[in-house]
Order: sequence, then C-alpha cells, then structure tokens
Amino acid sequence: MKHILTLVCLTIGIGATAQEFRQRKGFRGIVTKADKSIELNEVEVNSSLAKTTYAAATRQITVLTAKQIQELPVSNINELLDYLGSVDMRQRGPLDVQGDLGVRGGTFDQTLVLVNGVRMNNPQTGHHNMNLPVPLQMIERIEVIQGGATNAHGIGAMTGVVNIVLKSAQKKFNAGYALTTGEHNLLNSSFYVGKKMGKWGVQFGQQSQRTAGYIPNTDFESSKLFVNLEREFKLGKEKGHISIFYAENQKAFGAQNYYSTSFPDQFEATSTRVFGFKLDETIGLNTDLRFNMNFVTGTDRFELYRETAGLGGFDASNIAYDKLSNGRYYRAADGDTAASWYSGPNFHQTLVFNQNIVATHRWNVEHQSSLGYNLRYDEIYSNVLGGDFGDVYLVPGWDDTMDKGASTTDFSFFVEHKYTRERFQITAGAMLNYHDGPIGDSSYFFAPSLDVLYRLTKDASLYATANRSMRYPTYTDLYYNRGGAQGSITLKPESAWNYELGYKQKSGQVYTSAALFHRRSKDLIDWVSYAGDPIAYASNITSLALTGIEGGMQYNAPKRKALLRNATVQAAFMRGVTPEVDFSSLYALDYLQAKINARATQRLGLGFFLNYSITLQDRVGTYMSVGGEEVNYDPFALVDLKLYYAPAAGIFKRQFPFQAFVNINNALDAAYYDRGNVIQPGRWVSVGLEFRFR
Repeated sequence: MKHILTLVCLTIGIGATAQEFRQRKGFRGIVTKADKSIELNEVEVNSSLAKTTYAAATRQITVLTAKQIQELPVSNINELLDYLGSVDMRQRGPLDVQGDLGVRGGTFDQTLVLVNGVRMNNPQTGHHNMNLPVPLQMIERIEVIQGGATNAHGIGAMTGVVNIVLKSAQKKFNAGYALTTGEHNLLNSSFYVGKKMGKWGVQFGQQSQRTAGYIPNTDFESSKLFVNLEREFKLGKEKGHISIFYAENQKAFGAQNYYSTSFPDQFEATSTRVFGFKLDETIGLNTDLRFNMNFVTGTDRFELYRETAGLGGFDASNIAYDKLSNGRYYRAADGDTAASWYSGPNFHQTLVFNQNIVATHRWNVEHQSSLGYNLRYDEIYSNVLGGDFGDVYLVPGWDDTMDKGASTTDFSFFVEHKYTRERFQITAGAMLNYHDGPIGDSSYFFAPSLDVLYRLTKDASLYATANRSMRYPTYTDLYYNRGGAQGSITLKPESAWNYELGYKQKSGQVYTSAALFHRRSKDLIDWVSYAGDPIAYASNITSLALTGIEGGMQYNAPKRKALLRNATVQAAFMRGVTPEVDFSSLYALDYLQAKINARATQRLGLGFFLNYSITLQDRVGTYMSVGGEEVNYDPFALVDLKLYYAPAAGIFKRQFPFQAFVNINNALDAAYYDRGNVIQPGRWVSVGLEFRFR
C-alpha cells in the first residue's frame, strides 16, 4: 500500500487546492448578469495578523466554498474536513459525533479552531474542539491554514488553524431547508433563513441529527442553533459592521470503546454555548480595526459505565447500568457490577472569556503595520479535574456535586509589519504571551515569525516562512486520574519551530501549489503507556522532527455545461524522526504519513450529476488490541459517491432551487480505524432533499 501511495503521488504531482468563488442561483450554477465572479487569488484570508489575500499569503491555505459543500456527500463539518489532504480527522464517531482534528501531523490539541473569529478550543480537552454550533447551511467558506500560526492567532495554533466563515445576510430574502434519511435510522434536518433590511440584517439556522448507531452503543442525538443580528454603520469617515450572535451545540452519544477498551460501554453528553460581539471598522482610508469579545461555555457528562437510555431508536437495556441504593452500579442484563472505585459520572463545566483587538495601518503602498492584543480567561468546575477549592456546587439538573476547579489567564500581544516593493513582500511579526497557570505558575512565551514572498509572474509566486508556535496543556492533561489514565500537573507547554518553502500558481482554470515543510517540536505532550502497565500517563515526550510535502491541483470548468464540472487532487506525505522510546504513544506519534484525496463532479445530463471521491490514508504508530497485543494501523481506501438531481430551472421558474440526492459513504464497505479499537461505519446509504428559497 505504501508503494501504491508513493506511485499515485508521483503521478498526480504536488500542489494545493483552490476553488472558484461565484455567487450562483440553483445547484447547477445558474449564473445571472448580476452575479459576480470572484477569483480565489482575491479572496481575503486570515493567515496573518492583518487580513490578506490568498495570492499574497505566505502559507498553504485550503479554501472550501458553500457551493462545493453542496456537491459533496456530507452533512456536517467533520466529514467535510476529512476530504482535505493536510487534515487528519480522527473520528471516533461519524456524523459530527466526535472527531479529533489535526493538521500536518499535529494532534487534536495543536490545531486552533475559529468560528467567525471566535476561538472554540475547549480548555478541558481538545476532544471537544469540534463541538461547533454551526449548521452546515450557514457556512460561507472554510479556511484551513496549514502550519504553525501562533504569531498571528495566539496560543493553540501550533500546527494549523481552521477558520469557519459564516454567511452574511443578503438584501433579498434567503432561506433553505434540507432533509436526509438513511440506514441505521438516520435522520438529519437543517434550516436556514436570512434577510437584510436596510442597514440591519438577521440570520437564523438550526440543524439536528440522530441515529440508532451502526453497532451497539454508537447511537446519538445532536442539535445546533445559530442566531445572528448585524448592522452596518457610517459615521463621517468611519464605516463598519457590527455583529451580535448566540449559538449552541448539544450532543448525547454512546461511546463504544472511545477512551478505553477496559470499559467499553461508555456514554457522553456535551453542550457548547457561545455569546459574542464583533466589530469590523474602517477609519479613513488607511486604518482598519477589528474587535471581538465572546463567552464560550461548555458542559460534559461522561459515564464510564453507561446508564442513559438509548437514543435515536436504539435499545440500550442490554448495556445500561442502574445505580443501586448502596451507590454501586449494576447491569441486570448480564449481572455485571461496576468496579468498586467507580462512584458515578464525571461532570465538567467550563467558561472561556475572550477579548481580541487588532489595528492595521497602511502608511503607504510599501509599508503596513499591525498591532494586536488578546485576553483569554478560562475556568473549570468539576468532580474530577482541578484542585480542591473548598466549596461544593450542585450539578445543574442532577443530584451530583462538583468540588474541584481551576482557572487560567493568558495575555497575548502581537506586532507585525509588512513591506512590499515590486515583486518582493517581506512580513515580520511576533507574539509575546504571559501565562498565569492553574497551580500558581506563571511564564512568558515569545513567538517570532518571518515570511518572504517573491512574485514570479502576476499569477505565480514563491514563498518561504519561519515561525515559532506553542500550546499549553489542557485540564485533562493536568488533572485527570480515573479509568486507567493519569494526568500530571508538572507538564510543560509544548512548542515547535516551523519552516516552509512553497509555490503557488494560477493558469487559466487550474490552481496548483506545493509546499515543503519541516517542524521541530519540543516537550510534546502525549498520553503514553508502557509494556506491562495498564495505565496511560500524560507526559512530555522530548522531541519530534517532522518533514513533509503537500499540495494538490484544482480544475474548474469555464462553462456551466461542461461534462467535467470540477476536479481536485490533494496529497500530503510526511516522515517523523524521534529519539528511540520505550513506550506506546496514544496521539503524538500516530500521525498520517500519507494521505491522498481525489474528487470530481461530472454532469450526466437531464439535470443529473455525480460527485465521486477516493481517499487513501496510511498512518504510522500502533495501538493495543482488546487482547493486549500491539497492532499496527493498516492503510485503507475510502470511496464516497453522491448522485444528485438539480434541474436548472429549479421549481417555479428558478425561484426555488432544488436538489434530490443519494449519498453512498464508504461505498466499498472498507473496515478501518481512525482510533485504535474504534471501528468506523461500513457502507452507509442515505437519501435526501434540499430546497433554497429566494
């Protein structure tokens, strides 16, 4: 398989993905005279402290548009990101249940996740970073910045950044509804509505999913809600945009073997709520100001021995436990009694406050400077994580209490200057962070960066970049001590030096780019296990030097009626070097050493279209089987298909664009693992309808 992956890579070449940005009516791309075509090179991206364009960015950046999302056989963000060559979405559960997001061989704690500029990284654990309150229909585009970006985005952006940009309200009434049903009692529905009235705009979106599960104890139910109120303003020479929003995500799911095979019948329920304020302002002709402030709260109830009834039509009576009057947990189905030390579920509540300010001034055509500031405060209340704080708090809605907690404060200061002259662009920047930790520890971290870009032609450029990045341990890393896992309050922050050399080019309807990168990590935080010891320990595992190449190529047909509408190939290959170790790594050393994705959309005629995708993955590392044997991760190939009918006229003379579709995920029924012992779904067929109203 490794030789096959190498051969395919040599055949397709190396480059990075790109998309054609067009505002279109209908699902087939009905272009009217009023529609504007926006070149990808002109699209604003957030790869530096000041906003820049895709063409001027000195990073590999992948951009996914709303139009492309419509064509793919996906219903959630996790599945969508899994199509990208540089992204490692290690899913424990499908359909947005739980996924560990990594970029360029990084772990789920090393990637920063943003929603309209709001930091979504959870201080309890990175397993919750993808608990995003974003209905799929509200997404305008997704930007994936590959490589460390601490100098521009602060702590947590150690190996990459995923920024989800939501749609703005339009002058014309805009709404959509989608419904999907399928095997395993799957039901997914979503709704979106938006309207701009004068200078005011309002948006509302909702999505809910449920299934009985593809194997026992993989049932789940989830819901997402997003409400946004926005206003444009103009005061003299100042003009800008204000947004106030509320969002929430709630999930409950069976977690078969998620965290341990010693206790397979696990269950978890989480919630995330966001309240935020955002301001984008232009002062005069040369100064921009961006300000956002938000609160993000989270709850987590984890049952090591499931006691919650089944969801989505699943009957959990054969695996669920009941709490007896003596405090022990007992399962009547087989007479099993939980371990004597188990006293009940883990409860956690987190609160994060973020305040971020960035000001950019253009001195002249050659010089531009930016200054920024970020304040982040987070705290946790728990019955497991944190130190004893004396007081006891009731868990809302439960008889249980929480008597532990911790808090952390970070102040980050940013500076950046960009010099542009003729074909050259040089950008230098830095971040200085002050960290006040949960055990009274305090420290500083300095993250400099230097980027150089040289334009070979109008549509081709070379670039080089070097920067330092980092992240601090989560509360789980520091304090967890249950069920065969032991954290450590002596953990140090992990950091890395990132180096990258890249190339980007646009030629007609084809975008290509390529990058060679190297990351030298120090004091990597990982959970490790030793032979003969059933405990997994949180540790700093010295160093890892990772070198890789990545990229791809995208073609967009110039005419709507072309047989091949678009085609994309993406690939990432990497190899790591670390000192010889005597332990088994759970996360940091189990990276994807090879990933290729090729996908295309083809017009079949009579309003029918076919989207097909193949993904090849090869992961290094091992895991311990249920029988206690060390097992290598096997490479695998996934084929996904989407056949859809989208008449050019829509319904009622194009006023209601319409799509009917059949999705076949994992069409070849491959057996594969993203995480050890957590088998992923086989072939899964679903059908659905989607309407748009204008």
